[in-house]
Amino acid sequence: MAAILEALAPYVKKMITDMAEEEVQTLLGVHNEMEKLGRNFDYVKAFLADAERRRIKDKLVQEWVMMLKGVMYDATDVLEQSQIEAEEQRESMEKMSGCFQPFLSMYGTLEKKMPDCLQPFLLCLRNPIFAHNIGGKIRELNQRLENIHKDAAKFNFTANLQSYPEQSSEAEYSSQKMTSEFIPTAIVGEKIERDTKYLVKELVTDENQGMKVVSIVGADGMGKTTLAQKILKDTTIDEHFKTKIWLSITHKFSELELLRTAIKHAGGQHGGEENNTLLTQTLINTLSASKFLLVLDDMWSVRAWESVLGVPVTNASDRQPGSRVLVTTTIENLAPQMHNSFYQYHVSPLFGDDAWWFAQESVKTVTLSGLSSIH
Repeated sequence: MAAILEALAPYVKKMITDMAEEEVQTLLGVHNEMEKLGRNFDYVKAFLADAERRRIKDKLVQEWVMMLKGVMYDATDVLEQSQIEAEEQRESMEKMSGCFQPFLSMYGTLEKKMPDCLQPFLLCLRNPIFAHNIGGKIRELNQRLENIHKDAAKFNFTANLQSYPEQSSEAEYSSQKMTSEFIPTAIVGEKIERDTKYLVKELVTDENQGMKVVSIVGADGMGKTTLAQKILKDTTIDEHFKTKIWLSITHKFSELELLRTAIKHAGGQHGGEENNTLLTQTLINTLSASKFLLVLDDMWSVRAWESVLGVPVTNASDRQPGSRVLVTTTIENLAPQMHNSFYQYHVSPLFGDDAWWFAQESVKTVTLSGLSSIH
């Protein structure tokens, strides 16, 4: 339990902080509730260290810890839903602003003020039903955290503000960066090994078939990235795919940098090119050199695929039958949006040794990535 809370505490807090920086709560109309959630979370997480020490001998403290754990899991789900909705609204806003571009261009310097001019139109794109529902869920989370905070007073917990320090470096959270590297893990367990073998078989079967997208779907914290890492390191994968690429894509990715990164880690050279059309062709040529496996970790929307990677990857796979794309995501219908040949694998919660190992390695990963600045 301690390891799980140690992994969840900084993760949930980082999600709240990132959403504030990206103005997600403003976009969804839940700014005040999100700020309150951050404050309430700070109040209770200061008691975690003392609560963990005392819960072993005190059943009431154990129940308090279980309630807090439940709120953390629910908060993760709500925050992920908010990020996904905000991403969809950003895309709608970009499309709307594009519609007004020709009109605003006629007025010279007025074009520079386009965001202000379009604000009334863009605000209309906000999903009022979603904002109402998500606002209600966040208010419920706040109420539960406030009750947990009040209950903490009964136990006279010792507050320790340094128990779970916030992670300030972006490198410590690879899901927030676009990278082609991943932190090796030593996670073992029968279920993870079984899932790995199953998906490896799915990836290498019908090797003469055209491209296929294999999607690992599940809530955050379910071990999707860990599973993808183990798949990529499997000896059978090494034998079938000469080229292996790992990309994690941020919400605010750069098309230019994404193309350059993909080229570089597919073994090609982009030469500092800044023309996306030429870079796309270079990526096609580079990937076409051998059968490849492209891993897209933590995909929050189909935008990176539709606007950048879809065309070159599909073209290259036509030249190299049997090439595959492996995706980890929380989005149920992402794979069918990417390609008509797809397979979705739903990860289930970890139990016993698998959960213990995953929690331990999650904590180690956060710590080691901060020390070594892996990105």
